[in-house]
Amino acid sequence: MAYLEFSNIQLNYQQQTIFSDFNLKIERNEKTLFCAPSGRGKTSLVKMLLGFVVPDRGEILVDGITLTGETVNQIRSKISYVSQDTDIPKGIVRDVFEGVFKFEANRHLSYNPDILKNYWLDVMSLPKDTLEKNVETLSGGERQRLALILGILLDREIWILDEITTGLDLELKTKMVDLILGYDKTILVVSHDDVYQNRGLREVIW
Repeated sequence: MAYLEFSNIQLNYQQQTIFSDFNLKIERNEKTLFCAPSGRGKTSLVKMLLGFVVPDRGEILVDGITLTGETVNQIRSKISYVSQDTDIPKGIVRDVFEGVFKFEANRHLSYNPDILKNYWLDVMSLPKDTLEKNVETLSGGERQRLALILGILLDREIWILDEITTGLDLELKTKMVDLILGYDKTILVVSHDDVYQNRGLREVIW
C-alpha cells in the first residue's frame, strides 16, 4: 500500500471539472514535484490532502487512514504546510515560535531558541535581530523562510511546500532546495521554479 493515495478523485469548481478519475500514489519519503500548468488544480490537490477542499467523489488515504471529517485532524498532525502566502501568527517572532511549541500537540518536541537564533537564522540568511521583530514588519520572503524553519522544527512526516521559492534570488532558492531535499520526509512540492529540476524529484504532470 502506498503511503499517500488519491483514488478516483473528482473535483468540480464553478461548473468546471478540475479532476476527473484522478489517481496518484506516493511512497513514504518520496519527493514529488507537482508541475502541471497553471489552473490545473495543483494547490487544490494539496488542500484536499489537508481536508480544506473536499472532492466530489473518490477518496484520499494517508498511511492507510482514509481522510474523513473524523480523521482529518489526525492526518493534519502528520503534515507541515508552507506556502508563499503563509499566515504566521501576529506578534514578536521569538514569542510566536515559543507559542507554537507550547501547543499540546507539539510539547513532545525539543525547541531551543538559541539554536533558532545561532543556527537557523544563518541557514536561512535572516538577520540576527529577526527574533525581536514583529511579524507584521517582515517582508513576504522573510515570513516564508520563518515558516519553513517552523515546518522543519515541527518534524512532521509529510511536508507540503507550495511555491515557497517565489520572490527569492537564485542563490537563496538553491540553498533552500538543497536543505529541504536532504531530509528523509515525504515531500510534495508545488512550483513552476526551475530550481527543482534535475534534483531527483518525481515529476507529476496532468
